Amino acid sequence: RSLMGIPADYDVIFLQGGATQLFSTIPMNFLAAGAGHPASADFVVTGEWAKKAAEAAKPYGKANVLASSEATGFDRIPTGWKASADASYLHICTNNTIYGTRWSQIPDHPCLIADMSSEIMARVVDVSKFALIYAGAQKNLGPSGVVMAIVRKDLYARVPKTVPKIFSFQAHAEAKSCLNTPPTFGIYLLLETFRWLERQGGIAAMESRNEEKAKLIYDAIDTSKGFYRGTVSDVPNRSRMNVTFRLPSDELADAFIKQAEKQAMVALKGYRTVGGIRASIYNAMPIAGCAALARFMAEFQGANAQAASA
Repeated sequence: RSLMGIPADYDVIFLQGGATQLFSTIPMNFLAAGAGHPASADFVVTGEWAKKAAEAAKPYGKANVLASSEATGFDRIPTGWKASADASYLHICTNNTIYGTRWSQIPDHPCLIADMSSEIMARVVDVSKFALIYAGAQKNLGPSGVVMAIVRKDLYARVPKTVPKIFSFQAHAEAKSCLNTPPTFGIYLLLETFRWLERQGGIAAMESRNEEKAKLIYDAIDTSKGFYRGTVSDVPNRSRMNVTFRLPSDELADAFIKQAEKQAMVALKGYRTVGGIRASIYNAMPIAGCAALARFMAEFQGANAQAASA
């Protein structure tokens, strides 16, 4: 609560499972019909996880997809959309791990719900701008199997009486995350991560470090004269957690990955459905690791640029 500056009118809940589970439990709890209108919620689809969240809401009401960047390969954050007047909430995914975009500017909405799984505690956010923030632990908080939810308490008035207690955010909050046996060791490791973040100087210091890390790699891409091609056209909204790019050919991409592994740089292969290269540089990645990758990128370009242009 102190790390993120969470106001007193919000509950912090630790649950078993992950963000995918909350794709369903959130509409189950909060996609309620209002006076004179049916149950509906708005979604801006910027990647696979935002798309899955919209799909998961459909059994509980209407899922309004206000905008989607799927037609352009999720290479940007959509603009020009307008929230529905009668929707229960607006849902976004603030960072898109597969395609490398993020919401650099959080939209204003009275009931904004955000999946922050891949950048929770990696950037400073004003929690009071959100009605609900949720995050699977495995990127920046701790081990998989734990999901954290930050819920504005006034939302509980919307929960239908038919929601089973085990799926009720309010029930879990009232039980202090102990409605059933919690994932105790995972939650303990989150505590150790929070203590580590405090020692690093807090989230503002971590955000500054993450900006520096990402800049090292983006500079290597932007100064490569097209040898490395970023997959995000919307430069101001490039992710600070997942840097995605391509090489002139799949053969060069394979060689890049293999040679990087020999220098102890691993897991650089792009997501299985899109290919290319993806450098995931979450909070635990030190600046030195990103600097090493940037140096390797320059060396690899120097050794292969002439052949690639032939």
